[in-house]
Amino acid sequence: MYLNSVLRGLVLGSAVFLSLLLLPQLSYAQEPSSFLSWNQPGRYIRHRNSLGFIDPIVANDKLGRKDATFRIVPGLAGRCRSFESVNYPGHFLRHENYRLKLARQTDEQLFKEDATFCFVSGLASSQGRSFESVNLPNHYIRHANFELWLAKSDGSPMFKKDATFIISRPLTVYPPAVPIDQGTNLVPAPPE
Repeated sequence: MYLNSVLRGLVLGSAVFLSLLLLPQLSYAQEPSSFLSWNQPGRYIRHRNSLGFIDPIVANDKLGRKDATFRIVPGLAGRCRSFESVNYPGHFLRHENYRLKLARQTDEQLFKEDATFCFVSGLASSQGRSFESVNLPNHYIRHANFELWLAKSDGSPMFKKDATFIISRPLTVYPPAVPIDQGTNLVPAPPE
């Protein structure tokens, strides 16, 4: 009787310990996410040709939808978070010479730090998120000319908008949240 109670206590204690140990780690990557630009409607963070951009993504663009979806995993540097590509597992967004790139994970400490970002309240709005570099404090992912760069905050309203993103449902499963303006549908003039 006493032995059964002890065994039951050990099993229950082990289950609680494992759930506390494993669940926080698993919860990061359970649902991939996409990231919509705060000030460029319809443009999402994506990788293209191994570089980071914000691009318009349309519903029938299967490659774009995959390129614009990332698993948010525990930070490779041991804190904060990292962006893992869903269509290139083991590849992460990282900064190199201040440019955001998609690169295969290595064991180098510099890679781990370059690929780790702390999610903070959006610089332009608390409804969004901004991504601060672990190894370059006060440097954030931002877009400039639709390219993704790591830049030091200058505190300007434009910087804050360019460095703020809305976390959205994964584009691999759900269509883009904002319809893309395909331009004016001009009807050619009739021949004279």
